[in-house]
Amino acid sequence: MKHFTQLKSALLLCAMMIISVAASAAEVEYDFSSSLPKGWIVSATPLGYETSGSARGSQFNVSSTLTLKGVSNVTKVVITCSTNAADANTLAVSAGGTTWGTVTLAKENNVEKTFTGSSANGELVIDITRSQKSIWIKKIVITGEVAGSGDSGEEEDDQLDPNYNYSEPTIVKPSGATSSNSSYSFVQNNIKVETVAGAQTADYFGCNAGSKITFTASKAIKGLIVNGYMKKDFSATCDHGDLAYADASEDAVEGDTILAIFDIDSKSVTISCEKQLRCYSVQFYFVENPDIEVGGDDEDYNYDWEPTTPTTLNITFDELETTDYQAIYGLEEPWTDLCFACEEYEMDVYAFVTYSETTGIVPGVYPINDTYAEGTVQASPGGNDLYDIPSFIATDFVPYEEDGEVNYYYSTAYYIVSGTLTVSENGDMKLEGKTANGSTVNCTYKSKNADAIKNVNAEANKTTKTLRNGKLYIRKGDKEFNANGVELK
Repeated sequence: MKHFTQLKSALLLCAMMIISVAASAAEVEYDFSSSLPKGWIVSATPLGYETSGSARGSQFNVSSTLTLKGVSNVTKVVITCSTNAADANTLAVSAGGTTWGTVTLAKENNVEKTFTGSSANGELVIDITRSQKSIWIKKIVITGEVAGSGDSGEEEDDQLDPNYNYSEPTIVKPSGATSSNSSYSFVQNNIKVETVAGAQTADYFGCNAGSKITFTASKAIKGLIVNGYMKKDFSATCDHGDLAYADASEDAVEGDTILAIFDIDSKSVTISCEKQLRCYSVQFYFVENPDIEVGGDDEDYNYDWEPTTPTTLNITFDELETTDYQAIYGLEEPWTDLCFACEEYEMDVYAFVTYSETTGIVPGVYPINDTYAEGTVQASPGGNDLYDIPSFIATDFVPYEEDGEVNYYYSTAYYIVSGTLTVSENGDMKLEGKTANGSTVNCTYKSKNADAIKNVNAEANKTTKTLRNGKLYIRKGDKEFNANGVELK
C-alpha cells in the first residue's frame, strides 16, 4: 500500500550568483533576484526567490542582517524592496559604523528606498527587521567602491598563489590544528578552508550544525567530493554548483563519497549545513567533474499497481489544491501541481502551465504526454512500491492511525499516459484520458469560486533541497520526497 501526499517536489535550479557593474564606474549593482550575490554575508538566509509574477527577488520571512565588507567612498545605497505588510517592517543602513537611517516599509512591491551619508569606508550593513509577513530584496545599488567588484565578480585571496598548478584531484586533509565550536581557517595545497563555527581534530575538520564551510582556490573549481561523516537528518545547500549527498534520514552516514558538488565553476564554494559535517578528506577537481555517484535512487518504475483489466472511471472531484512551483522555486518555466479529491478518489496532475489564482492554471486545452514541454500535462512514467509519479489517480484507500491521527494509504493506482486537460474560463476542469493498462478516464471538477482553490505558497512549504546522483530530493521537516513524486519511506 502507498501513502498519498499532497506535497510535491520541483526541479531545483542552483542559480549562478551575479554581480554586475552599472554603466557608471561609481555604481556597483547587486542582483538579489535569484540568489545571494557573492560577497554578501547574511545572518538569516532567504526563504526563497521570487522570479515570476511580481519577481520581488530574495524573500526574508525572519529578520536578517546583510553585510558587505571592503567598501570605500560610499555615499549612497538604493535598495529595491517589497513587503506584504503595511507599516510593520523596516530597513536600516549603516556604512563604516555610521547609521544612515531607518525606513518603515509600506505595503508595496519593487519600490526603491534611498539611503545617503558622508563618504564611508569599511563595512556596509543592511538590517532587515521583520514583524509581519515577508520582506523581499530585489536589487542593491551602491555609489562608491567595493573590493573585488570587477568583471570577474570574484576576489583574489592574498593567501593563495595565483599561479599554482593544481593536481587532478587536489586533496585537502586535516591541518593538524585542534579546536572546537570556533571559527578557523587554513591553507593546504593552495586551497583555503574556512568556517565560522566548526571543529578540527587530527582526524577531521568540519562545520557545526547551522554553520557554513567555504573552500577557495586560485582558479575555478569544477567539482569536489567529501570523504567523511554526516549527522542523522543531514541536509545542506551550496552557493555554486549542484550539490549531492548521501541519505542520512535514517541514521548518520560515514564513507568515502558522502557528499559531492558538480559544475561549481567558481573559485570559491560555500556549503551551508543544517547538521554537522566532518571532512576526513576533500578531493578537488579543476578540469572535469568527479566521476562518482552519491547515494542511491530506485527508478525502476512500472505500472504494477494499476489493474490489468481495463475499465472506465467517471469521477467528479469536489476539491482542488494547487502548488505553484514556478513561484516557489524560481523556475524559468511554469510548473503547477493540481491535486483533486473526492470521497473515493484522489488525482495528482503535473501541468507545465502558468498558475492562476482564479482558475488554478490559465484556461486552455492541454495535451497529456511525456515531452515535459510548456503547455502540456505530464504523462505518468509509473511508480514503485514506495510512491507514484504524476499524473495518476489513487483509490481503494485504507485507514491507519499514526500519532493519534487517522491517515490513509491507497492500494490501487491508475497511471494517466495520454489525453487532454481542459480548463474553462470559469475554472471548471475536465480530464479525458487513457491509462497505462487501457482504462478510460473521464474526470470533471466544477469550480465553486476562486476561494475554493487552495494555493500552497512558499511560506507554508519551506523546504531544503539537494541533488543526489544527479537527482533532486526535497526535505520538509522530518519527511523526504523524491524529485518526481511523493513521500519516501
